[in-house]
Amino acid sequence: MEKENAHIELLSLLSQDDESALKKLYHLYYDRLFRFAMHLVKDEMSCEEIISDLFFNIWQNRKKPAFIRDLDAYLFASVRNGCLKHIDRESRRPKGEALSASVEYIPDGSDPENMAITGELNRVLSRAVESLPERCRVIFKLAREDGLKYREIADILGISVRTIDAQMTIARQKIEAVLQKYFR
Repeated sequence: MEKENAHIELLSLLSQDDESALKKLYHLYYDRLFRFAMHLVKDEMSCEEIISDLFFNIWQNRKKPAFIRDLDAYLFASVRNGCLKHIDRESRRPKGEALSASVEYIPDGSDPENMAITGELNRVLSRAVESLPERCRVIFKLAREDGLKYREIADILGISVRTIDAQMTIARQKIEAVLQKYFR
């Protein structure tokens, strides 16, 4: 409830032309929205552009009386829609013009041996997650990396909570199978 009240306050300040409210909103959500966009688009510059466009549109429409009931769902759905539009545009572009990007995960730790083990485990986990079917992977990452509740994910993706639960079960089973092979 406290988080919801903070969001309502930020949206209210936005409607009063408070630029600092937009900056707070941007900093509060940017990392999570960026990770979500990267799951779909896999291009850093495009993800940054999609998120910038979203916040630009929020600023442009700050005076409109549209009431956002669930800010998380609104922001993630907007980024999803921006990503889908981007993917559609890219699919129409000649193949030689397509951009690509990779995300590099750097393990934590100061001990070189620990870093090597952590790094290898992170690579195995990343490969396991990336090998999941796309829908399953997106749902898993929204739940695990972004910490969204099943209901929020269902609202963002326009699917049922049961589907989320089923996809998470599939994801856990497949990741567990990969880890069992790794630790044998």
